[in-house]
Amino acid sequence: MSAHQIMRGNMLEALASPTARSACMNLPCRPASVKAARDFVADQLACWGHPDLEYAAALVCSELVTNAVTYANQEPETSECMVALTLIPGEALIAQVADRNPAPPIPRATCSGTLPEHGRGLSIVTQLTAHWSASPRPDGQGKVISAYLPIAEQPAYAAHT
Repeated sequence: MSAHQIMRGNMLEALASPTARSACMNLPCRPASVKAARDFVADQLACWGHPDLEYAAALVCSELVTNAVTYANQEPETSECMVALTLIPGEALIAQVADRNPAPPIPRATCSGTLPEHGRGLSIVTQLTAHWSASPRPDGQGKVISAYLPIAEQPAYAAHT
């Protein structure tokens, strides 16, 4: 399976795993929420005993929240996004960001070299995850972007110190 083509059935099966552990947090669509998303990811992964996944997961989530904040189609005071993490032990971490904007995520141009901490949008999500997808929210009020990070095969960027 290549990036951008995660199969909905495979994602739903992983999310429904009896060993999966999930946590989520609602955030307002404003710039301060990017740091709040990173902190949430770090805290949750520490609780689950997987601080090794923090760098890649926090970076992916902060980029997806940045995309949601940047392209929010409502007033920031009333618009919100949700960050969710699902850990399937020994298999993967699934990071999801849902927002009320139904438009597909906006990719940014990528340039070669070292990855910065923010501002690369979906190019960095593509580099750090095995697969990602965008789909309509179940309530029809926006979209959900899901990123699949395998535990056994973390990208080189996950070892960043």
